[in-house]
Amino acid sequence: MEKGNHLYHLLDRWVGIPVVFSLGLLRRKNHTHPVSIRRIAVLNLGSIGDNVLMSAVMADLRSQYPQAKITVFAGGTNYSLVQLIEGVDFVIRVPVTKPTKARRLIRDTGSFDVLFDFGPWPRLNAIYSSFVNASFRAGFKSPQQLRHFVYDLKVPHSSELHEIDNYRNLIRSFYTGTSHQPTLIVPANEEIDAAIAKFGSYCIIHPWPGGYKSHMKQWANERWAALMRAIESQFDCLVVTGGPSDIAEARELHRLLQQSPVCGTVVNVAGTYSLAQTVRLIQKAKLVISINTGISHIAAALQKPQVCIQGPTNAKRWAPYSTSTIVVTPSTGTFGYLNYGFEYHRAKENCMDNISVQDTLIAIEKLMGSLTASCKLIDTDETA
Repeated sequence: MEKGNHLYHLLDRWVGIPVVFSLGLLRRKNHTHPVSIRRIAVLNLGSIGDNVLMSAVMADLRSQYPQAKITVFAGGTNYSLVQLIEGVDFVIRVPVTKPTKARRLIRDTGSFDVLFDFGPWPRLNAIYSSFVNASFRAGFKSPQQLRHFVYDLKVPHSSELHEIDNYRNLIRSFYTGTSHQPTLIVPANEEIDAAIAKFGSYCIIHPWPGGYKSHMKQWANERWAALMRAIESQFDCLVVTGGPSDIAEARELHRLLQQSPVCGTVVNVAGTYSLAQTVRLIQKAKLVISINTGISHIAAALQKPQVCIQGPTNAKRWAPYSTSTIVVTPSTGTFGYLNYGFEYHRAKENCMDNISVQDTLIAIEKLMGSLTASCKLIDTDETA
């Protein structure tokens, strides 16, 4: 609800801008970096993928300030993911839609030497940043977003950079070492490990994105079914993952597969496992095939072989950050127009229709060929 509610987007702009501007006028700016950093606050209310990328910067801060305590203020969407980021000492779940309660919760955490706000455009992040009792605040100055007034350090946010490089720029004046890569803690879990043992050699299929206008990022179920029929002989099992909101779509995909059954085993676990369990499932997979969403960034952080199907989202900005990932984009038309994630007015067509099953198979064959010389995928006619 926090991520995909259109009303919240409108309120964030039309109410948020004047509120942030007023809060900026009330704050006396600090132009001097703190000499001693013992407590670091991080604010990121964004999506799972954003926070996977942020894990690299958390590793940077931890290596620079090994004795400091790092507290992350997270929203409901990303709270479980932040708990898997190494080097974070405390994770505080902020009730994003309840500002009064959120302010009291944030103020009760005490004072900090520095705050980093990783939100690139939401004014709500900036408002909540003002609630943090921090000697020094750093945040993004993003073009046309008018959200930077509360920060002491205003770091330009660029649509020409991958988001991980924007994050690195945010802490650049506080970090002098070599940049780390995204990484996650993968907790063992008896339930998921028992399932993994039964799956054998498996490929994860993650067809459904989340968030605002997620249907615009979605590939047709008919194409997923055709793809799965083409690759099923290469694995002991195909495992379909998704969240609780994807259960109905998963049933529809299962119905399509039954119309022309695959020869191998397909297991639907949409809505079954927690995020931590899903991370463990991804870690043990032979291959991940995903739409561009949080799962694709998790697979990249775990350095799993992955094919990511990406349409509206700008691959230059948001491709999974891994050399083990091949991104498949539309072969024609208008695509890659999402920078912050809400610019759907730039769409001229359903660009996902311009990604073929065959192009995806070629990417899979290219990726798997480097792992298994004998792997040869089955040709398929284009459907849908």
